[in-house]
Amino acid sequence: MNSLFIEQGKASFHYRQFGSGNKLLFCFHGYGRDSGSFNFLDTPLGDQYTIIAIDMPFHGLTKWNDTLTFHPNYLVQVMQKIRKNLHKEKEKFSLLGFSMGGRISLHLTQILHKHIDKVVLIAPDGLKINFWHWFCTHTWLGNKLLGYSINHSGWVLYLCSLAEKTKVINATVAGFVLDYLHDSEERLKLYQRWTTLRKFTLYKEKLKRLIIKDKIAIRMLFGLHDKIILSSSGRRFRKGMEDYASIKVINETHYILKETHADTIGQLLNG
Repeated sequence: MNSLFIEQGKASFHYRQFGSGNKLLFCFHGYGRDSGSFNFLDTPLGDQYTIIAIDMPFHGLTKWNDTLTFHPNYLVQVMQKIRKNLHKEKEKFSLLGFSMGGRISLHLTQILHKHIDKVVLIAPDGLKINFWHWFCTHTWLGNKLLGYSINHSGWVLYLCSLAEKTKVINATVAGFVLDYLHDSEERLKLYQRWTTLRKFTLYKEKLKRLIIKDKIAIRMLFGLHDKIILSSSGRRFRKGMEDYASIKVINETHYILKETHADTIGQLLNG
């Protein structure tokens, strides 16, 4: 495995490259994770794919020195540079995204649909609008409140606890939120990460038309016991493009991206 950097504007993007196959696969990690999340895929996929896993801003070893807006075309330019370095700039490639990385992969598919062969989405964010994420990243008031909460988290913790008690949100989601709000450093990272990646959004009907038009294979993997990203969002997304999209649900929670499921993920890409 190679640990590499590529410069783009004011940022220095870190990425991991492994595998030696002729096909090219770009991987995008989940919130709070990094490119190392995909290391275990070398065994099931390394013979077929050259795998590129990129650290997003405020994750891993990527150094982000720009404003708190990461435009998707900026990421496209990074990918194009990597493709050129590999002498694969004219070949089609595949995408694999876990959770937040699923939302990134879906948005990239809207831009690069003519160049994409297959998209594998593992418990992907973005198929259903999360009101609080949208409010905090796409409205002036919401972003101000999110920024205020970095140093004044008490009211958010209270509301989260109240929402759990009244069953507005389930215990898993509440625990997920509280994990990132109890610590001031984690609250700052949440603000930076959510705000920076807010431009990665999904226009489902437009995307579905592009998937059908360019015959892109979409493979979705969900956990049966996932309380954060429900498989029902994938089933709704699949409607109308059943010839191109498939869903697999396994006996797992949200955290599917691990070595235990390496063969299952490998089958989705090679099947």
